[in-house]
Amino acid sequence: SLSLSPNPIVTFPLHLQGDRAAAMQSGMSAVKHFFSGPGNSEAHQKALETRSTLADVIQFSGCRDEQTSADASFDGRAQGAMSYAFIQAFSQLPDASYTSLLGRIREIMNGKFSQVPQLSTGHKMDMTSRFAM
Repeated sequence: SLSLSPNPIVTFPLHLQGDRAAAMQSGMSAVKHFFSGPGNSEAHQKALETRSTLADVIQFSGCRDEQTSADASFDGRAQGAMSYAFIQAFSQLPDASYTSLLGRIREIMNGKFSQVPQLSTGHKMDMTSRFAM
């Protein structure tokens, strides 16, 4: 006999056995558990600790998460729109800060592409410092 569990995997076998009430209760427990969030569990704490890094990880991305990065042709060569804008911006502002460089990339792309380039880091950093590759 199966015992009731908040595990949604248990719901299917309970339903196959014809115990719809137990299957429903198990499913509802799973939904409540899902929406209650991680709380202060050990797993939640570990996730918070491992989602950052001591390394200086900095990423320029071509667009927001809900957008798609465009491919384009510039001077007869196919390349990413953000890659082209990055090269142009860095050529124009070789001593720029991270935020200034991102701003210039966005200016170059503004009106030509709907995507909005982003800047992300692995931990808090001073983005007004000089961009270094």
